[in-house]
Amino acid sequence: MTMRHIPLPWILAALAAACGGVEADGEDTDTREGDAIDEDASADPPAETDVPDLADSAADPADDDAPPAACAAEALGARLGRTQLMVGGAMDDGEFDLAPFDLRYHYVAGDVPDAPCASCASGCFARGSSCAGGGCPWWGCWQWDALPPGRFVADFVASTAGSGAVPMITYYIWFSVAGDVEGSSEVAALADAARTARYLADFRFLCQVIDESPTVATIVHVEPDLWGYGHQVSDDPATIPAAVSAASDPSCAGLPDTMVGLVGCMLAIARDEAPSVLVAFHASAWGAGADALMNSDAGFDLSGHALETSAFMRALGAAQGDLVVVEMSDRDAGFNDRWWDPTNAALPHFHQAIDWASTMADDLGLAHLWWQIPYGHTGLENVCDRYEDNRVDYFFDNPGEFAGAGALGIAFGAGAGCMTTPATDDGHFVDRASAYLSGTRPPLCGD
Repeated sequence: MTMRHIPLPWILAALAAACGGVEADGEDTDTREGDAIDEDASADPPAETDVPDLADSAADPADDDAPPAACAAEALGARLGRTQLMVGGAMDDGEFDLAPFDLRYHYVAGDVPDAPCASCASGCFARGSSCAGGGCPWWGCWQWDALPPGRFVADFVASTAGSGAVPMITYYIWFSVAGDVEGSSEVAALADAARTARYLADFRFLCQVIDESPTVATIVHVEPDLWGYGHQVSDDPATIPAAVSAASDPSCAGLPDTMVGLVGCMLAIARDEAPSVLVAFHASAWGAGADALMNSDAGFDLSGHALETSAFMRALGAAQGDLVVVEMSDRDAGFNDRWWDPTNAALPHFHQAIDWASTMADDLGLAHLWWQIPYGHTGLENVCDRYEDNRVDYFFDNPGEFAGAGALGIAFGAGAGCMTTPATDDGHFVDRASAYLSGTRPPLCGD
């Protein structure tokens, strides 16, 4: 599979803004554990791709004659044609082609059009910039401008499925639409009718593009960080204003003008436009206050924190989605010093993170997917593109722990510029993934 990389300065700008920036001396200036944009932001697949049916339809009920699933991950795996703990990530074609990965994800980020666009070459603007020649920040024009809008996503879905992997889109758009603001300001911007209307129209277009491959089960991972920021604003998402009715979207008629209504609206749009889409909302381990995954207090109520998070997500309507996404860290530990003890003797450690995610997801009744896990490994020099971390090795040394806790799988990815990638780690990740994928793998839900 060959793809053409297209430089995207708008994505790099969004990366710097989303990560809080990095000073010249390399010091991370962000104060939270948030998300960033994958720098490999656009690619073209082969001209022709044979897309297998990964699922007859993501909306189809389970076979009445099938035995009951051991856990939510096994049931969801059946819809994806998977029985074993999945492994994949965000990576360039060169590395993706080296192993039979289960999953590949890509960010969709940047702003949305100022008005509906039928052509990237003419009359299409985002933030006042023309999309002709790839000069605007809308994902719909991440391509040669003579092609119809949305080809990047359509081709990514088809080519990923054609390679035997499940495609996943991380839809990280509201940060830019809100005005490049985070936290309570980002949440407050949901009450802006014009912004919300443009945003929901863009989400509908995304689903329409994905539905061009109607038999391909595609995960759409919706807005990492936003729901965690909402939880920080209020324990009750029904009290958080969102201008849903201003969008006048037919799928969303009668839904409340709240964050709950926004989630319901996005679910309704996805179900109407793309039945094969698996909608995944993101649960942030810091939304309920303390960052549960970095806790070092042995007396911390981990279960209570996880249940508080699941209660917010349920009130939000996220339990009506198909899975929930969780993360560990958006940067390598050698960069931000967010190390976990691999012996699980001293906090913070891996068992704490696995227990938190399992408790939260089980309470929601959903499978959970670990996402954007750093690629670093010990022995690197801790310089740009080559920072240490121990999460790759811990996972491949202990996959049964993740399967037994109900995880659907793990998707690795660099969450910021200068982080380690499979292209800069001396082949460590691909070697470990290849051995895992060709060996005995734990079944979903464990033995």
